[in-house]
Amino acid sequence: MGISDKEDEQVAAEEYDPTLIARLESPERLEKLPPEKLLDLLELSGHEDLLDVGAGSGYFTFPAAARTSGTVYALDTHPQMLDMLKTRSEERGVTNIRLIQGTAEQIPLGDESVDVMILSLVLHIAEPHEQGLKEVQRALKKGGKALCVEWAYPDSEPPSDHRISSSDMARMGEELGLKVLSRQPWSDKYYSIVFQK
Repeated sequence: MGISDKEDEQVAAEEYDPTLIARLESPERLEKLPPEKLLDLLELSGHEDLLDVGAGSGYFTFPAAARTSGTVYALDTHPQMLDMLKTRSEERGVTNIRLIQGTAEQIPLGDESVDVMILSLVLHIAEPHEQGLKEVQRALKKGGKALCVEWAYPDSEPPSDHRISSSDMARMGEELGLKVLSRQPWSDKYYSIVFQK
């Protein structure tokens, strides 16, 4: 059984339920939102320091850690998720992941501290939405890239007042001085934008 739209939204919301992890990593979700193919959009060289905002179960964290010798910062608001990521990292022998607690609106890293950022299904939660992109602009090194993934479908979760259309996301990023490198749909549910500072 795949993950429902309602559960997908709950996963990204503040009321995170760690029991949804198995469904988050279901074959259906992996098909609709393939982390490896999305990471390909970033054209990593293998030495980048990377920040995964809203790391959750490590859906992007672990594939990213396998692609770089740099540090992968896994940021999440929930201590229990960070504890689980620590355990999973140890079990897998992954040594280049660093765990940090924080939010998309206030990332606890210095200015221009990472080469790459991943923000998957988190910017719609940022209040205001622009604050998450301001943090992208602040924390990325010059020339750095950010992969932003959000919901594309108009008639489902999250509520319309939380959704960010791909055109609005692109506009907000450009207003902050970020360049849109790519913008594309992923199945009927999601879209991605890659920004460059």
